[in-house]
Amino acid sequence: MARYDIVVVGSGLAGLQCAYLLSKEGYNVCVVDKNDRIGGMMQSFARDGVVFNTGLNYTESLGDGEVLNRYFKLFGLIGNISLKQLDQDQSDIISLGDKEYSIPQGHEAYIEKLSSYFPKEAEGIQKYVNKLSEVCNSFPLYKLEDKYTGFAMDSPYMEQSASGFINEMVSDPDLRGLLAGTNILYAGQRDITPLYTHSLISYSFIKSSWRVQEGGSGIANVLANGVRANGGSVIRNAEVTKVKVEEGRVSGLQLANGEIIEGKEYISSLHPKTLIPLVEEGGLKKVFKKRIQSLEDSIGMFSVYIVLKKGAVKYQNYNHHYFKSNNVWTTETKDWPENFLLYTQYNKKTGEYADGLTIITYMNYKEVERWSNTHIEQRGDDYLNFKEEKAQQLIDMAEKKIPGLRNHIQSYYTSTPLTYKDYTGTANGSAYGLIKNYRNPSYSIVVPKTRLKNLYFTGQNLNMHGILGVSISSVLTCSSLLGEEYLYNKLINV
Repeated sequence: MARYDIVVVGSGLAGLQCAYLLSKEGYNVCVVDKNDRIGGMMQSFARDGVVFNTGLNYTESLGDGEVLNRYFKLFGLIGNISLKQLDQDQSDIISLGDKEYSIPQGHEAYIEKLSSYFPKEAEGIQKYVNKLSEVCNSFPLYKLEDKYTGFAMDSPYMEQSASGFINEMVSDPDLRGLLAGTNILYAGQRDITPLYTHSLISYSFIKSSWRVQEGGSGIANVLANGVRANGGSVIRNAEVTKVKVEEGRVSGLQLANGEIIEGKEYISSLHPKTLIPLVEEGGLKKVFKKRIQSLEDSIGMFSVYIVLKKGAVKYQNYNHHYFKSNNVWTTETKDWPENFLLYTQYNKKTGEYADGLTIITYMNYKEVERWSNTHIEQRGDDYLNFKEEKAQQLIDMAEKKIPGLRNHIQSYYTSTPLTYKDYTGTANGSAYGLIKNYRNPSYSIVVPKTRLKNLYFTGQNLNMHGILGVSISSVLTCSSLLGEEYLYNKLINV
């Protein structure tokens, strides 16, 4: 029987960040993951010699002194990964039907560019960006002032609709679509997504946008190697089948192979819906379990990963967000596909030409639910035919932005929400976990501490999506063990 100070369940970004931080503080930490490959949604994979990312398409605010840069320093990532800033004049291109807009980085550049497209809306654009800044800086773990003022995450902006706010700021339908045109980064929903979710992600990308040369797996490997260097362990192929409970505390984890792993404290980076059925009866209150199980999950994704012929498509140092019209709140997928995010792969071999390209769009889990009891590579011809049909539809749409794309394809591969569910453990293949609803924000937010005195949650289901949101959740969880003020001072002085 193995015993540790802290056992972390799941090797996704939050789990590894918590493990790294706590192991660096001297705790004997063990991370267990059911998969052969660590990283969760940060996994990368190779096809025909080309590396593709599962969840890390690009990330935000990694410039010197910017918010995610400071978190990455705390987690030992800066200096151990290679960063490439996207084109500062157009880090994103947003297409609303036949209309195309280049979106630059930088607070003032963003305002100036959008005002040039919509000069009559200049005042509203200025107010919009200023409000995003105000919302972000209302959160102490975003603003990172010199003085500790507590980790309170409640805010009136949690109770305000993102789409409603945008409509108040500007009146032009195309501009409204443009301001929400990168919402595939958080699966934004009209009249559901809170303003704080939209603001924390959108404003962070306005500041700066980056690719990571090593991809998501590179980040996971740096963190895992750091855990090991600090004396901790990362155990793969270790599926937790039961969370044992005694006297209001977790007493151990039972693995599929029968082994028991014990710790003084336990952190779960799994989706709460995945962990709850593993907890022995009586460990968690029925009302809590009922609430979590009743919460709706964000939509999943369908992706096409394309291996390109050599010298066929130039590397694009930006991302392309395409919508059929100025309606960008498209998670209902009534006329599939209604949108896509397209980007060329970036790695250490990338030069003038790209070796791979990824196209992503929304997909409801109900479309693949009929195969939910099958296993990877064993789902049958009907599933393969389904994926092929969907891939062809998405490539058809992508050719609107890369004419003749089909002629440049050497090979391609696909993933569905079912793929995400199997490889990452996220409920129903959800891309961003539990939906945050501005109408009842406290109901849809999970706090780190649980009824079990030594069990904590971490990850995107706590309060915020994205790399930055997950990093903040990791600090929130670790503060329960290290102390808020102590950890905050480490963060601002890193």
